[in-house]
Amino acid sequence: MSNSFFENFSFDEKELKERKKYIGGSEINILATGDQASINQLWETKTGKVEDKDLTTIFPVMMGNVTEGLNLAWISRKYGYNISMHQEVLTSKKHSFMRCTLDGVINNYDNQIAVVDAKFTLGRPMMDESYADVIPRLLKYYTPQLNWNAYLLSEKLGKPVEKGVLSIIRAGSEPIVEEVTINAKYQEELIGLASYFHGCCQLNTIPEDIITTEPPIPPEKRKPYDMSGNDDWKFFAQGFIQTKGAALDNKSYENKLKGLVPKDALNCHGHGINIKVSKNFRKSIEII
Repeated sequence: MSNSFFENFSFDEKELKERKKYIGGSEINILATGDQASINQLWETKTGKVEDKDLTTIFPVMMGNVTEGLNLAWISRKYGYNISMHQEVLTSKKHSFMRCTLDGVINNYDNQIAVVDAKFTLGRPMMDESYADVIPRLLKYYTPQLNWNAYLLSEKLGKPVEKGVLSIIRAGSEPIVEEVTINAKYQEELIGLASYFHGCCQLNTIPEDIITTEPPIPPEKRKPYDMSGNDDWKFFAQGFIQTKGAALDNKSYENKLKGLVPKDALNCHGHGINIKVSKNFRKSIEII
């Protein structure tokens, strides 16, 4: 009974070999962290230097697998979502290394289509975190996957997919639904990152100097912060206030000096100042 249960969630050798040809949605999350150790481990797996992990031995992963159906069914019933394309595999015609397995697609999300990802978490904070930090951290971590999957879905449908939905079961609580705005520029950055990594795999070259960017935060999700308790902020704020007047005076003196430059001047100098005049009459000032 126990072994047959886990076989339902295992990949056979053919499937594992096929998956190594591509960068999947869960793998773009790893690349987007910029964590060199995790990226190197993924590279070793992709190049066959280490065996694939048996994910059926990792309990949180298995919890995510067995709760995925309940997660999607729950939000479908609670919010009236029409969810389709469950576990459908998508590959890209434009970028041969792109692939994902969709958790699903919400066909009636705020009168548009949204890609949905169902996740499970034990909900415990990491070191230096509070419980309030857990969901924002997960949202940040899985945003690359939602953008990745949305790109592949939009390519298949032939129209933009502008929203992603992350549905998180936290320990024993009902799913928390979080919206992610899909960003085309960020998608291109992820594709560039994956293209570089995929090339390293093909050339058997260890990926180095991975440069990542933070997932974009839409204006409506930005919030005010009180920095009164931040000592660094206090120090730089005081310095800014103290030098602001001097900076304004400096700019005023610069403009007055430039105003004294004759129209036929190549440069003007004196009293420690030199002003150069370019061919298009642009004036640049320097201290000599």
